[in-house]
Amino acid sequence: MIITIFGPPGSGKGTQSSLLIERYNLKLISVGDLLRNIISSGSELGKKIKDTVESGNLIQDGVICELLYDQLALMDDNFLFDGFPRNLNQAHFLTQVLRERYNRDVDIVIELQLNDKVAIDRLKNRLVCLDCKSVYSTSSFKDDNNLVCTRCKSARLEKRIDDSDLSAIDRRIGEYHVQVKSLREYYRDKLLMIDANLNVDQVKQEIESKISCSLV
Repeated sequence: MIITIFGPPGSGKGTQSSLLIERYNLKLISVGDLLRNIISSGSELGKKIKDTVESGNLIQDGVICELLYDQLALMDDNFLFDGFPRNLNQAHFLTQVLRERYNRDVDIVIELQLNDKVAIDRLKNRLVCLDCKSVYSTSSFKDDNNLVCTRCKSARLEKRIDDSDLSAIDRRIGEYHVQVKSLREYYRDKLLMIDANLNVDQVKQEIESKISCSLV
């Protein structure tokens, strides 16, 4: 099974992706993780990507698609894309490469829908564990000096570099709304629309229910 999940910043793509790969025994392909790994490498490409991300702009399609192509070389045909495709050009690329490599296409497309105000509130308060990638809100912790991941016990919880600038957040959300219209049309026969304003468990249950119905 091949699933892709997309949604605006703060919609819980990473959290739901982790739950889905465990539930359906899939491999995870996260564009965000691939980009953050390059940024942390300190390479020239990493520095350019870091500047682009911090400004709230989107990475060029060519860079994203090349990363995805290389990653797919390591995969069988059961995986989940977290945050890809982000526009129609990337969707066309994905269709082409999946047909070339696996002679198939995406089976299920999940769109997490989120109110803009909720998205901004979540992003301003988001913390990410650098070790296991678990996501938290600062409101989950009573003591800011005792931030520990409940999943892996790491103390390396930090704000993402692209969450620190409100104007950058606004640009990311605005760009998402522009691009998602064409994605909805492209994937209309495979699209599951999910209310991401709900809590994590409720979103998980809605996704699994809709996947079960779509596979019947």
